[in-house]
Amino acid sequence: MEKKPFIQVYCPELQSMIRPGEWAMCPYFSGGKVDGSSTEDVLKQIFRCHVQCGCEIQYQYYKDKALVTTNTKVIDDPEVLREIIAKVVESQNKQTTVKSTTVLLADDDPDFLDMHSAVLRHKGYEVIAVDSGAAALKQLTDKKPDLVILDVMMERFDTGFTTCKEIKEIYPDLPVILLTSIGAQTGLEFSSNEDVLKITGANLLLDKPISPKLFLQQIEDLIQINR
Repeated sequence: MEKKPFIQVYCPELQSMIRPGEWAMCPYFSGGKVDGSSTEDVLKQIFRCHVQCGCEIQYQYYKDKALVTTNTKVIDDPEVLREIIAKVVESQNKQTTVKSTTVLLADDDPDFLDMHSAVLRHKGYEVIAVDSGAAALKQLTDKKPDLVILDVMMERFDTGFTTCKEIKEIYPDLPVILLTSIGAQTGLEFSSNEDVLKITGANLLLDKPISPKLFLQQIEDLIQINR
């Protein structure tokens, strides 16, 4: 797999490296959407995050066809950071465009839907975001996604379950992830209930809230398995 250029910061609160589209998850960062193709937009947001948190910055770009990766903990000069970001953006723009993986994400929580859609898009996924099971089923007829993620409780208490069953009847090989907060609300361990997976046909059942890092890892693992 070809490595892509990037710029990211280490967030001490999340204890992981995060990229521009994920910075809104940091409790010390409150910013709007970041245009990853704009040097100035990324500069303002990453410099603010770096100053507030003292984050380590890691960047990677191509120079003479060689991949350069650098870590730095101190950037006092915005012009230095501007040069770094410009190199990353330029290198990104030179990369060959490949067909993106399409994820259908259905959840009636607008905050969850917005944040996780942004995280997925920043990782290169094409996202179809809807707020109901009915809308998810309609999208299947318009554009078949590569992966479906369904919240369990939407129009009804079991919308995710019934929607998953309908999807699997039409596309049995289409991977589906179910997300539920039932466990947090009732104390029941739904994520370990194999009967739910057997009855619905879902590939994974994950408890909400879920960390964005785990969210992405589970998606990437499932997509790799089904390729």
